[in-house]
Amino acid sequence: MAHQIRPGTVHSTLVRVAGDGQSLDTAALAAQAAGDALSGAYGTAAEAAAAFAGFWSARSATGERISALVLHQATCVAQAADAFIDSDGEMTADALSAMGSLT
Repeated sequence: MAHQIRPGTVHSTLVRVAGDGQSLDTAALAAQAAGDALSGAYGTAAEAAAAFAGFWSARSATGERISALVLHQATCVAQAADAFIDSDGEMTADALSAMGSLT
């Protein structure tokens, strides 16, 4: 069974993931700003404001954490792909060298 690493395909996939991660980050920041603005929109309803603030404070950075996770995972995949591509090149060079010494 032959396997072939296609760096262009890996790169284009990672570019798409990075774009999706950036979109997610932008949406997360917008959601965080909207939630923060809503926290101050309760006027004189102090109990409702306190209840929402308690709810929102634990969740306000969720989207940002998720987008950071996507970026981290894409970075890990990129590093692994680079390592595989480098190893593939080294193995090919070693194989060609070994074949040359047989003649």
